[in-house]
This record gives sequence, C-alpha cells and structure tokens, in this order.
Amino acid sequence: MEYFDSHYDAIIIGIGAMGSATLYKLASRGYDICGIEQFNIAHNKGSSHGETRLIRKAYFEHPDYVSLLHKAYEEWEKLDEQSNQSLFTKNGMLLAGTHDSSLIQGLAACYSEHDLPHEVMDVTEAQQRWPQIKLPDNVEVYYDPIAGYLRVEECVHQFCRLATENGADLFTNEKVTDWSSNNGTFRITTDKRTLFTERLIITCGAWSKAFLNNINLKLGVLRKVLFWYDTDDLKPFQPVSFPSFLIESDGNGFYGFPAINDAGVKVGEHYQKQLVSHPDNLDRKIHKKEVKPFSNFVEQTFPLLNTYPSKGEVCMYTMTKDEHFIIDRHPDYKNVVIGAGFSGHGFKFAPVIANILTDLVIDGTTTYPIELFQLSRFTQ
Repeated sequence: MEYFDSHYDAIIIGIGAMGSATLYKLASRGYDICGIEQFNIAHNKGSSHGETRLIRKAYFEHPDYVSLLHKAYEEWEKLDEQSNQSLFTKNGMLLAGTHDSSLIQGLAACYSEHDLPHEVMDVTEAQQRWPQIKLPDNVEVYYDPIAGYLRVEECVHQFCRLATENGADLFTNEKVTDWSSNNGTFRITTDKRTLFTERLIITCGAWSKAFLNNINLKLGVLRKVLFWYDTDDLKPFQPVSFPSFLIESDGNGFYGFPAINDAGVKVGEHYQKQLVSHPDNLDRKIHKKEVKPFSNFVEQTFPLLNTYPSKGEVCMYTMTKDEHFIIDRHPDYKNVVIGAGFSGHGFKFAPVIANILTDLVIDGTTTYPIELFQLSRFTQ
C-alpha cells in the first residue's frame, strides 16, 4: 500500500529557483508531481534569496545564452500575468569597464552577433544622465534599456503557489537521506517518509556535489556577501530614476540594484572566490573586513549614499570550472535529470531551465540548445 500512496510521475529534490519553476511546469502539464525541500520555501540558506537578481539579454559570458534569454523573458512576463504580481521590473542597466575588460569585450561581441537594443556612451554622458553615479575616467559605458531585476523570493513563492494549485505536493523542512534505483523505479527516502517514482529531477544547488558524489561533478561552492546602503533621501535611487548596474574597476566588479525598500541600494561582488568545504559549514556571519571594499566602492561611485551598510546577507555560488551551467541526464540513470552549477548567474534563466528539465525527464531530449551545459564537456 505504501508504494501506491507514495508514487509520483516525477519527484524534484531541491525547491529553489530551478526546482520551484520545474515543479510548476510539470504540474501545469498535468503530471502527478512532488517537490522536496530541506528548508522552508524561499529560505535564506542557499542561493535564491537577497530580494533581487539581475536579468538582461546582452550576455557577455557567452552569446549562446541569448536565445535562452529570449524565452526566459517571455516566461517571466507570463509569470507576472499568472501571479498578478510585479516580479520583473525593466529599469535598465548601466555596465561600465575598461576597454580590455571581459565585460566590455564580451558585450561588444554579444552586440555584434545579436540585434539587441543598447546605447554606448562616455563617462561624461553617463554622469549627465545619472548624476547620482560617479564613474572612473578610464571606463567605457553601455546602457541596456531592457535589463532589470527579478524579485527573487517572491518568484519562488509564486512558482510554488501555482504548482500546488495545479495539484503538486510540496514537502518542506524535509531532508532526503538516500535515493536508489531498482529496475527503473527510484526510491527516495527522507527523514519523514519514503517516496517512489520513475523520473527524478535533482536541483539541489550548493548541495548538488555532495548529493551526487558518485559522478564527481567537480563543483566548487563559494561564499558571497551582499550589502545594502541607504541615505536620508532614497528618491534618486528608486527604480524609476536609477538603473541596475555592473561596474568593473581595478580588477574587481560590483553589481547592484535600485532601492526597492528602506534598506537602500543593494551591492554585490561577482569575482572574489572564497571556497566553502560544504554548504552545511557556511560561515553566515558577516565580518568587519568584508565591509571595507564594498564601502570603498560605494563612497567612490555613489557619493550620496551612506558608506556603512544598512544590512548584509550571506549566500552561495555553486561554480563549474568554466562557469557554465550543468543541465543534463545522469550518466548512469537516463530518467534522472540534473540542474546544477549555476555559477552565480543562473536565476534569470529559471523558467526556461524548467522547460528544459521537463523535456529531458519526460521526453529524454529537448529542442533547446544545451550543448554548452552537458556533462560530457568535463571529460573531453
């Protein structure tokens, strides 16, 4: 009786950005689906928290991402409509770096290959348009008018809400302790129950390496800090007048978002690497020495803001060697699909990655271009 009561068409382990979007996609297609999350929904223990994430089509990391982003934009706009929420805001994005930086070289390559709206300007023009921003004299500036940000926790909440309304089961604060295969049926054991399925999707974020140690994913987990900076008058920094940004200078790069609440402007840093031995051992305390480089950047770039943060948070990047994603079928089990290694830039792709994971677990293949993300690239 246990088997029939606990059997699903598919089970998803890990309900962050990718897992929640895939849970909704499968449920909306009529599959009997469940998701298992070791924490609560939209928790602050992993990589899908901190209020906002950037979204842009002009992708300096690799031009092949652009076709996926066209679809991602459609899916995010659809989620706005379905949820009756404002989850996706196009407030534009300022990108600045030296001529030989990976940022500027990558943007130039992307815009030469893809017909995407953009403006190129010098520092004087940029500072006339946004007088609340001060840039180094030696940078080149692009402006992306269709970029913006996503409200990250609310996106995950809405995916889960829509999934359960379409019949999905969702088990939270429940840890998977083991999974095994017997003649094509997978047995998933948690600290509360046992479940069965013929299709398994693993989207465990920073826990993916430990959870899939039999295939040696070679993933590195990085500890990252985020800070918010306020001032007495945040009006110049609200989305209507202040763009999202990515600014490279002196070998470092800081990105950030407009003030969407009283905490102020959010600032993150993308390039420093502080490895974590295991996500369960993450140091969640913010240390005084970590504040200084952020505050120096804010003082130089946004002179109207206070130079000490109003708050801070810690999150994780789960990195592959080449910083591209892993989206593939398990090498030993054709009905196990993996989404991992999103390397600090994956959230914006969540709904289109959900389409891909759904295709792979149901049909065994997909029409989306995923050659860049296959596991075989690490063994070639």
